[in-house]
Amino acid sequence: MQYYHGSPIAGIKTLTPTPSKVLYLTNNRAYALFYIRDLDVNWGTCGVDADGVVAYDERFPGQLRALYAGRCGWLYACEEDGSFVPGNSPWIVISNLVVPVASAVFIPDVYGEILREVAAGTVRVKRYEDKTRAETQDIFEMMVHYIFKNRLLGAQTPKARFIEQNFPEAWRYAAQNEARAAEYIAQWEKEHLSAK
Repeated sequence: MQYYHGSPIAGIKTLTPTPSKVLYLTNNRAYALFYIRDLDVNWGTCGVDADGVVAYDERFPGQLRALYAGRCGWLYACEEDGSFVPGNSPWIVISNLVVPVASAVFIPDVYGEILREVAAGTVRVKRYEDKTRAETQDIFEMMVHYIFKNRLLGAQTPKARFIEQNFPEAWRYAAQNEARAAEYIAQWEKEHLSAK
């Protein structure tokens, strides 16, 4: 069986786990496309449903286009070599070893390729504009927590700039309430993580 690894980096001959981490591969080609993304921002909000269809969930208006329009990259394919371990879903395997690349395909327009997968029914997109008021409020609260938890206010990183630009209301709220960050984090985690 072939497994895929999406990357914006060209010319990879072997896929290597990063230090203290593992290498993730997927048997779902459409899912691998979503990993051809800005590695400094590294923003992903998708998974694979039980039917094998990629479920992409926009967290801000136009997210899919914003992240993938104008982006190109590579889909690397690897053959199962007996060292892969099942991941947390039937669509993911992991490896602690270096994995040789069997083939590579250049994707000149990742956004266009994802839209072709949407048309083929292998990807479903839940647009931000279709969310309920309760869902958008949940996203707002989650992003305030994310900003506080990751200490993004004042950080001069691509990720901080991405969050500030695409979640301006959450960013503004966090900036105005920075003094109560610890209280907000504790309350959000009590409400959202304690039941898990």
